[in-house]
Amino acid sequence: MKAVILGSGNVAWHIAPALSRVGVDWVQVYSRTQSNAEQLSSHLGGVPFTDRIEAIDTSADLYLLAVSDQAVTALGKILRLPGKTVIHVAGSVPLSALEAVSEHYGVMYFFQTFSKQAPTPNLQQTPVCIEASDTATANLLQDLASRLSQKVCSLSSEQRQTLHIGGVLVNNYVNLMYTAAHNLFNEKNMDFSLLYPLMEQTLQKAMRMPPAQAMTGPALRGDDKVLQDHLRYLSQSRQGQKYLEAYRLLWQAIQNEKKQ
Repeated sequence: MKAVILGSGNVAWHIAPALSRVGVDWVQVYSRTQSNAEQLSSHLGGVPFTDRIEAIDTSADLYLLAVSDQAVTALGKILRLPGKTVIHVAGSVPLSALEAVSEHYGVMYFFQTFSKQAPTPNLQQTPVCIEASDTATANLLQDLASRLSQKVCSLSSEQRQTLHIGGVLVNNYVNLMYTAAHNLFNEKNMDFSLLYPLMEQTLQKAMRMPPAQAMTGPALRGDDKVLQDHLRYLSQSRQGQKYLEAYRLLWQAIQNEKKQ
């Protein structure tokens, strides 16, 4: 199957080679930035590349949009690829964003975190959520996704958005908390790895029981003295000042959860 990939970011960097290994033949890379297009092209073994939308190869069978959510919407308004299969990999963009591009369109959402600097995650254990405009496209996506993952599921656009929000909460926002703690530790010249056992245990508990039941700590106990001590500490810390309001809001959110 001959394919064109539009986008050269973190997802494209990992998914494009994985698809190559299961039979997708990339014939072109498109990116708005020529250097990024060239970099991904080299990563894929030197396939042709372009940074001009009008130069996109229209002879391929499959077009995969691995671009930002906003870019998916924008490309959906200008691309016209009748008869081709066009899919995007975004979590929060509805299937309908591609309805003007082709009669055959879909979504193949890899529910995982990708970074160019990190190894490719275990795709066999990565949920791949698919949605399609028609049966033929659904069958194609099911086949492609099943070659990469043991966890393929069909989700509507609304369900996929719920999944994406959940991902932001447990990944991006949790990672922000890790960053906050890391910055505080650096400020006091402390070893961040002291937190690793707690981080691991917290995750294990959340995977084994309802997270609300796994919750512990002073906010859950309603220990306002600790809250005031922590807020005072953060207000006097150069790094802590950045997270002062977030800390206060999260403390309140825990107490609100306790009341339910």
